[in-house]
Amino acid sequence: MPTVALVSRKGGCGKSTLATNIAAYFARTGLPITLGDLDHQQSMRVWLKRRPSAAPTIAGWVGDMQSSVRPPLGVSHLVLDTPGGLHGLALAKVAMVADVILIPVAGSVFDRESASDCWAELRTLPRVLNGRCHVAAVGMRLDRRTDAEEITSAWASSIGLTWLGSLRSSQVYVRAVENGLSIFDMPPNVTGMDIEQWQPVLDWLRQHGFVQSTADEVPAAMQGSPSRLGGMSNVRILPRVKNPAIASPAEAPAAASRGFARFVPRFLRPRG
Repeated sequence: MPTVALVSRKGGCGKSTLATNIAAYFARTGLPITLGDLDHQQSMRVWLKRRPSAAPTIAGWVGDMQSSVRPPLGVSHLVLDTPGGLHGLALAKVAMVADVILIPVAGSVFDRESASDCWAELRTLPRVLNGRCHVAAVGMRLDRRTDAEEITSAWASSIGLTWLGSLRSSQVYVRAVENGLSIFDMPPNVTGMDIEQWQPVLDWLRQHGFVQSTADEVPAAMQGSPSRLGGMSNVRILPRVKNPAIASPAEAPAAASRGFARFVPRFLRPRG
């Protein structure tokens, strides 16, 4: 079961933003995705409740750091949002189930120091040491008009942490979350610059297990309504349908966005 976990000891660094967008992207390419939430704030549950019925289905699951972080049977691809401050046994539990771990890092020295401590502990864990769990960093809300990205990239290199690039601060993420969407659910003319910044992250995830099983399959996104998930303890995976118009997973987000544009709230559309 390919599993990606978002880990950071510092709150407000962008774990939930990464989790929702990663889940939505792979749901659009046809993977049956479950979005797991180990954070007591349950931000993922809030986002899933807001998700439109027309959007590709993402199943939800709420875990418990005190008992088990393993999802129920039937989950085939998992994106896992974790609480801040993970260390010791709790961090080891996440590393035991994750195939890849992404560490979001903002531009301040506090973020870098917190991420350094987290990486220092992660790299001592057996599954990271033997290469079964891969770890990388993603810059969050870094202003490319400044030297913030260069500084953060150099920091990652200095501690031997894989650097995948950075995502800008943009209102498109705020508006997407308000409506249970991701930037991959929105028209390409609204999100083109942001999707381009995501490519190194998505390529890295594909290299480490998140791949589409059949290239010309996409979710049956327009069939019925997604499950309300109740207490989010049950997993529901909808059937998929053939779409010969999409030749590869790389083309899926743009093609799906074109069909989904009419479901996007009007204020998300470009003016003019």
